[in-house]
Amino acid sequence: MPSPGITKRYLAQAIKTLMADRPLSKISVGDIVEYCGLNRNSFYYHFRDKYDLVNWIFYTEIVTKLREQQGELTSGWALIEKICEYLYDEKDFYVSALSETGQDSFPAYFSQVMRTMVLAHAEEMEEESREFAATFFVDAFLATITRWLCEGAKIPPHKLVEQMKLAVDGSIRLLRGLSPRE
Repeated sequence: MPSPGITKRYLAQAIKTLMADRPLSKISVGDIVEYCGLNRNSFYYHFRDKYDLVNWIFYTEIVTKLREQQGELTSGWALIEKICEYLYDEKDFYVSALSETGQDSFPAYFSQVMRTMVLAHAEEMEEESREFAATFFVDAFLATITRWLCEGAKIPPHKLVEQMKLAVDGSIRLLRGLSPRE
């Protein structure tokens, strides 16, 4: 019997391979376990459902690495750029993952992760304002990143983040009554 870590990686590789050929909505737990020669009990021992597996992949491949690099990342924008680089490298997988919606879907999980990150970078704001800002920016980031990936990620991650920064900074300046160049 393989170790739990190895079994999880087998299942992760199976769903990634299957998602290269068809959308997540067309993949069942049966397809996943059949692909890697395991039984359904092995799957359910580790994951609640296929969405839990997709979220685990994101967590293990990027969130844990970002936590390890936290001291090296100088700003929230550097963090967002790292996430965009990872999503860009794995775009075929995440285009499919982002197309699924619902309570346990990847977009819901990704929003939760991004919300935690935004709140951590907005500590000096009042609680009510911080909560609203987190929701506002997470919704904007999720929509922008989803559109970017689903439309073929035609610009590299650093350019996307550069455009997001310009949009945020320019919007703040306009709202304060300043010209975008002041």
